[in-house]
Amino acid sequence: MIAKIIETLIVGMIGGLIARKIKLPAPFMTGSMLAVAFFSILSNEMYMPNNLKTFAQIISGAYIGQQVTKNDFLNFPKLAKSILFLMTLFTVNMFVIGFLIHTFFSIDLITALLSCMPGGIMDVSLISIDMGAQSEIVATMQLVRLVGMLLILPYWIKLLLERFQKKDDALKSLEVKKMVKQLPVGTSDFIVNDSLILIIASIGGLIGLSLHIPAGALMFSLIFSSVLKILKNTTQLNTNIRYIAQIFAGTIIGSTFTQESLKQMSHLIIPALLLLGSYLVINVVFGYIVSKRGVLDLKSALFASSPAGATDISLIAGELGGDMPKIAGIQICRTLYTIIVLPNIVRWLT
Repeated sequence: MIAKIIETLIVGMIGGLIARKIKLPAPFMTGSMLAVAFFSILSNEMYMPNNLKTFAQIISGAYIGQQVTKNDFLNFPKLAKSILFLMTLFTVNMFVIGFLIHTFFSIDLITALLSCMPGGIMDVSLISIDMGAQSEIVATMQLVRLVGMLLILPYWIKLLLERFQKKDDALKSLEVKKMVKQLPVGTSDFIVNDSLILIIASIGGLIGLSLHIPAGALMFSLIFSSVLKILKNTTQLNTNIRYIAQIFAGTIIGSTFTQESLKQMSHLIIPALLLLGSYLVINVVFGYIVSKRGVLDLKSALFASSPAGATDISLIAGELGGDMPKIAGIQICRTLYTIIVLPNIVRWLT
Protein backbone atom coordinates (compact mmCIF):
# COMPACT_ATOMS: atom_id res chain seq x y z
CA MET A 1 0.00 0.00 0.00
CA ILE A 2 2.78 2.44 0.92
CA ALA A 3 4.60 1.50 -2.29
CA LYS A 4 1.49 2.41 -4.30
CA ILE A 5 1.21 5.77 -2.54
CA ILE A 6 4.87 6.57 -3.27
CA GLU A 7 4.46 5.45 -6.88
CA THR A 8 1.38 7.66 -7.26
CA LEU A 9 3.19 10.67 -5.77
CA ILE A 10 6.11 10.16 -8.15
CA VAL A 11 3.76 10.03 -11.14
CA GLY A 12 2.01 13.17 -9.87
CA MET A 13 5.28 15.02 -9.36
CA ILE A 14 6.50 14.12 -12.86
CA GLY A 15 3.14 15.22 -14.28
CA GLY A 16 3.44 18.54 -12.43
CA LEU A 17 6.98 19.14 -13.68
CA ILE A 18 5.95 18.38 -17.27
CA ALA A 19 2.93 20.67 -16.94
CA ARG A 20 5.17 23.47 -15.67
CA LYS A 21 7.60 22.85 -18.54
CA ILE A 22 4.83 23.25 -21.13
CA LYS A 23 3.41 26.19 -19.14
CA LEU A 24 -0.01 24.82 -18.18
CA PRO A 25 -1.94 26.99 -15.68
CA ALA A 26 -1.60 25.81 -12.05
CA PRO A 27 0.81 23.12 -13.32
CA PHE A 28 1.37 21.07 -10.19
CA MET A 29 -2.36 20.71 -9.58
CA THR A 30 -3.53 20.03 -13.14
CA GLY A 31 -0.40 18.16 -14.22
CA SER A 32 -0.39 15.73 -11.30
CA MET A 33 -4.14 15.16 -11.65
CA LEU A 34 -3.95 14.38 -15.38
CA ALA A 35 -0.87 12.16 -15.08
CA VAL A 36 -2.27 10.09 -12.22
CA ALA A 37 -5.70 9.84 -13.87
CA PHE A 38 -4.07 8.56 -17.08
CA PHE A 39 -2.09 5.85 -15.33
CA SER A 40 -4.99 5.01 -13.03
CA ILE A 41 -7.25 4.28 -16.03
CA LEU A 42 -4.52 2.24 -17.76
CA SER A 43 -3.27 0.19 -14.81
CA ASN A 44 -5.72 0.68 -11.92
CA GLU A 45 -2.59 0.78 -9.74
CA MET A 46 -2.66 4.42 -8.64
CA TYR A 47 -3.69 4.89 -5.02
CA MET A 48 -3.90 7.84 -2.65
CA PRO A 49 -5.95 7.63 0.56
CA ASN A 50 -8.48 10.44 0.62
CA ASN A 51 -7.61 11.34 4.21
CA LEU A 52 -4.25 12.66 2.97
CA LYS A 53 -6.22 15.57 1.57
CA THR A 54 -6.14 16.88 5.14
CA PHE A 55 -2.47 17.64 4.51
CA ALA A 56 -3.33 19.68 1.42
CA GLN A 57 -6.10 21.47 3.32
CA ILE A 58 -3.75 22.42 6.15
CA ILE A 59 -1.10 23.73 3.75
CA SER A 60 -3.71 25.65 1.79
CA GLY A 61 -5.17 27.13 4.97
CA ALA A 62 -1.69 28.05 6.23
CA TYR A 63 -0.86 29.74 2.95
CA ILE A 64 -4.13 31.69 2.76
CA GLY A 65 -3.90 32.70 6.40
CA GLN A 66 -0.59 34.44 5.76
CA GLN A 67 -2.35 36.81 3.37
CA VAL A 68 -5.06 37.81 5.83
CA THR A 69 -4.95 41.28 7.38
CA LYS A 70 -7.04 42.98 10.03
CA ASN A 71 -8.90 44.79 7.25
CA ASP A 72 -9.91 41.42 5.78
CA PHE A 73 -11.61 40.49 9.06
CA LEU A 74 -13.37 43.85 9.19
CA ASN A 75 -14.48 43.65 5.55
CA PHE A 76 -15.76 40.06 5.64
CA PRO A 77 -19.32 41.04 6.76
CA LYS A 78 -19.52 43.08 3.55
CA LEU A 79 -19.40 39.80 1.63
CA ALA A 80 -22.66 38.56 3.22
CA LYS A 81 -24.92 39.83 0.41
CA SER A 82 -22.61 38.43 -2.26
CA ILE A 83 -22.49 35.03 -0.53
CA LEU A 84 -26.31 34.97 -0.26
CA PHE A 85 -26.55 35.90 -3.96
CA LEU A 86 -24.16 33.09 -4.95
CA MET A 87 -25.95 30.48 -2.82
CA THR A 88 -29.25 31.52 -4.45
CA LEU A 89 -27.73 31.07 -7.91
CA PHE A 90 -26.43 27.60 -6.99
CA THR A 91 -29.80 26.57 -5.52
CA VAL A 92 -31.79 27.71 -8.56
CA ASN A 93 -29.25 26.06 -10.85
CA MET A 94 -29.49 22.75 -8.97
CA PHE A 95 -33.24 22.59 -9.43
CA VAL A 96 -33.36 23.83 -13.04
CA ILE A 97 -30.60 21.53 -14.34
CA GLY A 98 -31.71 18.69 -12.04
CA PHE A 99 -35.26 18.77 -13.44
CA LEU A 100 -33.91 18.90 -17.01
CA ILE A 101 -31.72 15.85 -16.41
CA HIS A 102 -34.60 14.06 -14.69
CA THR A 103 -37.00 14.85 -17.54
CA PHE A 104 -34.84 14.19 -20.59
CA PHE A 105 -32.36 11.53 -19.43
CA SER A 106 -34.57 9.16 -17.41
CA ILE A 107 -32.75 9.66 -14.12
CA ASP A 108 -34.81 9.72 -10.94
CA LEU A 109 -35.36 13.16 -9.43
CA ILE A 110 -33.35 12.76 -6.22
CA THR A 111 -30.35 11.38 -8.13
CA ALA A 112 -30.57 14.20 -10.69
CA LEU A 113 -30.78 16.91 -8.03
CA LEU A 114 -27.93 15.53 -5.94
CA SER A 115 -25.81 15.19 -9.09
CA CYS A 116 -26.15 18.97 -9.51
CA MET A 117 -25.14 19.90 -5.97
CA PRO A 118 -21.98 22.06 -5.89
CA GLY A 119 -20.29 20.09 -3.12
CA GLY A 120 -17.48 17.61 -2.55
CA ILE A 121 -17.46 14.19 -4.25
CA MET A 122 -17.22 12.24 -1.02
CA ASP A 123 -19.71 14.35 0.94
CA VAL A 124 -22.39 14.37 -1.77
CA SER A 125 -21.87 10.68 -2.57
CA LEU A 126 -22.41 9.74 1.09
CA ILE A 127 -25.52 11.93 1.20
CA SER A 128 -26.84 10.20 -1.94
CA ILE A 129 -26.50 6.79 -0.29
CA ASP A 130 -28.33 8.04 2.79
CA MET A 131 -31.15 9.47 0.66
CA GLY A 132 -31.58 6.36 -1.51
CA ALA A 133 -30.29 7.89 -4.75
CA GLN A 134 -28.20 6.10 -7.38
CA SER A 135 -24.86 6.86 -5.75
CA GLU A 136 -22.74 5.68 -8.70
CA ILE A 137 -24.39 8.25 -11.00
CA VAL A 138 -24.09 10.98 -8.38
CA ALA A 139 -20.41 10.18 -7.77
CA THR A 140 -19.65 10.16 -11.51
CA MET A 141 -21.40 13.48 -12.13
CA GLN A 142 -19.64 15.03 -9.15
CA LEU A 143 -16.30 13.75 -10.41
CA VAL A 144 -16.92 15.19 -13.89
CA ARG A 145 -17.94 18.52 -12.34
CA LEU A 146 -14.84 18.70 -10.17
CA VAL A 147 -12.31 17.63 -12.78
CA GLY A 148 -14.02 19.59 -15.55
CA MET A 149 -13.99 22.81 -13.52
CA LEU A 150 -10.37 22.36 -12.45
CA LEU A 151 -9.27 21.78 -16.05
CA ILE A 152 -11.41 24.49 -17.65
CA LEU A 153 -11.20 27.13 -14.93
CA PRO A 154 -7.67 28.53 -15.47
CA TYR A 155 -8.26 28.99 -19.21
CA TRP A 156 -11.82 30.24 -18.68
CA ILE A 157 -10.76 32.89 -16.17
CA LYS A 158 -7.84 33.96 -18.36
CA LEU A 159 -10.23 34.39 -21.30
CA LEU A 160 -12.71 36.44 -19.26
CA LEU A 161 -9.99 38.62 -17.76
CA GLU A 162 -8.60 39.40 -21.20
CA ARG A 163 -12.04 40.50 -22.34
CA PHE A 164 -13.36 42.37 -19.30
CA GLN A 165 -10.71 43.27 -16.76
CA LYS A 166 -8.72 46.47 -16.81
CA LYS A 167 -5.04 46.16 -16.04
CA ASP A 168 -5.22 47.16 -12.41
CA ASP A 169 -3.32 44.33 -10.70
CA ALA A 170 0.17 45.87 -10.81
CA LEU A 171 -0.07 47.52 -7.39
CA LYS A 172 -1.38 44.33 -5.80
CA SER A 173 1.51 42.32 -7.26
CA LEU A 174 4.01 44.80 -5.84
CA GLU A 175 2.37 44.57 -2.41
CA VAL A 176 2.57 40.77 -2.46
CA LYS A 177 6.24 40.87 -3.41
CA LYS A 178 6.91 43.38 -0.66
CA MET A 179 5.12 41.15 1.85
CA VAL A 180 7.18 38.11 0.87
CA LYS A 181 10.44 40.00 1.40
CA GLN A 182 9.72 41.23 4.91
CA LEU A 183 11.56 39.62 7.84
CA PRO A 184 9.55 36.92 9.66
CA VAL A 185 9.13 36.84 13.43
CA GLY A 186 11.98 39.28 13.90
CA THR A 187 14.51 36.93 12.34
CA SER A 188 16.02 36.21 8.94
CA ASP A 189 15.57 32.45 9.39
CA PHE A 190 12.82 31.40 7.01
CA ILE A 191 13.00 27.81 8.28
CA VAL A 192 11.84 29.02 11.69
CA ASN A 193 9.11 31.09 10.05
CA ASP A 194 7.76 28.25 7.89
CA SER A 195 7.98 25.71 10.71
CA LEU A 196 6.07 27.96 13.09
CA ILE A 197 3.32 28.57 10.52
CA LEU A 198 2.98 24.87 9.70
CA ILE A 199 2.86 23.82 13.36
CA ILE A 200 0.19 26.38 14.28
CA ALA A 201 -1.83 25.69 11.10
CA SER A 202 -1.61 21.92 11.73
CA ILE A 203 -2.95 22.33 15.26
CA GLY A 204 -5.88 24.32 13.88
CA GLY A 205 -6.44 21.85 11.02
CA LEU A 206 -6.52 18.85 13.37
CA ILE A 207 -9.01 20.66 15.62
CA GLY A 208 -11.21 21.37 12.59
CA LEU A 209 -10.91 17.74 11.48
CA SER A 210 -11.93 16.47 14.92
CA LEU A 211 -15.11 18.59 14.78
CA HIS A 212 -16.29 16.64 11.69
CA ILE A 213 -17.49 19.69 9.80
CA PRO A 214 -17.11 20.16 6.01
CA ALA A 215 -13.74 21.67 5.07
CA GLY A 216 -12.98 21.84 8.80
CA ALA A 217 -9.23 21.30 8.38
CA LEU A 218 -9.04 24.08 5.79
CA MET A 219 -11.21 26.45 7.81
CA PHE A 220 -9.38 26.11 11.14
CA SER A 221 -5.86 25.99 9.70
CA LEU A 222 -6.73 29.24 7.89
CA ILE A 223 -8.00 30.84 11.10
CA PHE A 224 -4.99 29.76 13.16
CA SER A 225 -2.53 30.87 10.46
CA SER A 226 -4.19 34.27 10.07
CA VAL A 227 -4.16 34.88 13.84
CA LEU A 228 -0.46 34.01 13.87
CA LYS A 229 0.11 36.41 10.98
CA ILE A 230 -1.59 39.28 12.81
CA LEU A 231 0.07 38.60 16.17
CA LYS A 232 3.62 37.73 15.05
CA ASN A 233 3.86 39.34 11.61
CA THR A 234 5.05 36.11 10.00
CA THR A 235 5.68 36.06 6.25
CA GLN A 236 4.41 33.85 3.45
CA LEU A 237 5.33 30.15 3.22
CA ASN A 238 7.96 28.94 0.78
CA THR A 239 6.36 28.44 -2.65
CA ASN A 240 7.65 24.85 -2.87
CA ILE A 241 5.52 23.88 0.13
CA ARG A 242 2.41 25.02 -1.74
CA TYR A 243 3.49 23.02 -4.79
CA ILE A 244 3.73 19.89 -2.64
CA ALA A 245 0.18 20.47 -1.40
CA GLN A 246 -0.99 20.88 -5.00
CA ILE A 247 0.60 17.55 -5.96
CA PHE A 248 -1.14 15.80 -3.06
CA ALA A 249 -4.53 17.30 -4.01
CA GLY A 250 -4.04 16.52 -7.71
CA THR A 251 -2.99 12.91 -7.11
CA ILE A 252 -5.96 12.28 -4.82
CA ILE A 253 -8.40 13.46 -7.51
CA GLY A 254 -6.55 11.65 -10.30
CA SER A 255 -6.48 8.35 -8.41
CA THR A 256 -10.29 8.28 -8.29
CA PHE A 257 -10.39 7.64 -12.05
CA THR A 258 -10.95 4.02 -13.09
CA GLN A 259 -11.96 2.27 -16.29
CA GLU A 260 -15.42 1.83 -14.78
CA SER A 261 -15.80 5.54 -14.04
CA LEU A 262 -14.66 6.29 -17.60
CA LYS A 263 -17.39 3.99 -18.97
CA GLN A 264 -20.01 5.66 -16.79
CA MET A 265 -18.89 9.09 -17.96
CA SER A 266 -19.51 8.08 -21.57
CA HIS A 267 -23.23 7.64 -20.75
CA LEU A 268 -23.44 10.93 -18.88
CA ILE A 269 -21.58 13.20 -21.32
CA ILE A 270 -24.55 15.39 -22.27
CA PRO A 271 -25.88 15.84 -18.68
CA ALA A 272 -22.33 16.57 -17.51
CA LEU A 273 -21.76 19.15 -20.25
CA LEU A 274 -25.11 20.73 -19.42
CA LEU A 275 -24.11 20.96 -15.76
CA LEU A 276 -20.65 22.36 -16.49
CA GLY A 277 -22.13 24.92 -18.88
CA SER A 278 -24.58 26.09 -16.24
CA TYR A 279 -21.77 26.59 -13.71
CA LEU A 280 -19.78 28.65 -16.21
CA VAL A 281 -22.85 30.86 -16.74
CA ILE A 282 -23.14 31.35 -12.97
CA ASN A 283 -19.43 32.13 -12.89
CA VAL A 284 -19.81 34.92 -15.45
CA VAL A 285 -23.01 36.38 -13.92
CA PHE A 286 -21.65 36.43 -10.37
CA GLY A 287 -18.20 37.64 -11.41
CA TYR A 288 -19.54 40.49 -13.52
CA ILE A 289 -22.13 41.73 -11.00
CA VAL A 290 -19.94 41.47 -7.90
CA SER A 291 -16.91 43.06 -9.59
CA LYS A 292 -19.07 45.92 -10.91
CA ARG A 293 -20.28 46.57 -7.38
CA GLY A 294 -16.66 46.72 -6.20
CA VAL A 295 -17.05 43.93 -3.64
CA LEU A 296 -14.32 41.82 -5.29
CA ASP A 297 -12.05 42.25 -8.26
CA LEU A 298 -13.13 40.22 -11.30
CA LYS A 299 -10.47 37.53 -10.94
CA SER A 300 -11.33 36.90 -7.27
CA ALA A 301 -15.07 36.88 -7.98
CA LEU A 302 -14.60 34.26 -10.71
CA PHE A 303 -12.53 32.02 -8.43
CA ALA A 304 -14.95 32.49 -5.53
CA SER A 305 -17.96 31.35 -7.60
CA SER A 306 -16.29 28.27 -9.09
CA PRO A 307 -17.87 25.08 -7.69
CA ALA A 308 -14.83 22.87 -7.35
CA GLY A 309 -13.30 21.84 -4.02
CA ALA A 310 -12.60 24.66 -1.57
CA THR A 311 -9.04 23.41 -1.14
CA ASP A 312 -8.47 22.91 -4.86
CA ILE A 313 -9.78 26.35 -5.83
CA SER A 314 -7.75 27.99 -3.07
CA LEU A 315 -4.58 26.28 -4.29
CA ILE A 316 -5.21 27.31 -7.91
CA ALA A 317 -6.11 30.86 -6.86
CA GLY A 318 -2.82 31.02 -4.97
CA GLU A 319 -1.03 30.06 -8.16
CA LEU A 320 -2.88 32.43 -10.50
CA GLY A 321 -3.56 35.33 -8.13
CA GLY A 322 -6.68 36.71 -6.49
CA ASP A 323 -7.89 37.84 -3.07
CA MET A 324 -7.33 34.49 -1.40
CA PRO A 325 -8.80 35.19 2.05
CA LYS A 326 -12.12 36.30 0.52
CA ILE A 327 -12.08 33.48 -2.05
CA ALA A 328 -11.50 30.89 0.66
CA GLY A 329 -14.20 32.41 2.88
CA ILE A 330 -16.81 32.23 0.12
CA GLN A 331 -15.71 28.72 -0.88
CA ILE A 332 -16.03 27.49 2.71
CA CYS A 333 -19.51 29.05 2.95
CA ARG A 334 -20.45 27.24 -0.28
CA THR A 335 -19.23 23.93 1.12
CA LEU A 336 -21.14 24.35 4.37
CA TYR A 337 -24.30 25.43 2.54
CA THR A 338 -24.08 22.45 0.18
CA ILE A 339 -23.67 19.90 2.94
CA ILE A 340 -25.99 21.34 5.58
CA VAL A 341 -28.77 23.19 3.74
CA LEU A 342 -29.22 21.81 0.20
CA PRO A 343 -29.79 18.13 1.14
CA ASN A 344 -32.57 19.16 3.51
CA ILE A 345 -34.21 21.27 0.79
CA VAL A 346 -34.03 18.30 -1.63
CA ARG A 347 -35.41 15.93 1.02
CA TRP A 348 -38.24 18.30 1.86
CA LEU A 349 -39.29 18.87 -1.77
CA THR A 350 -38.96 15.25 -2.95
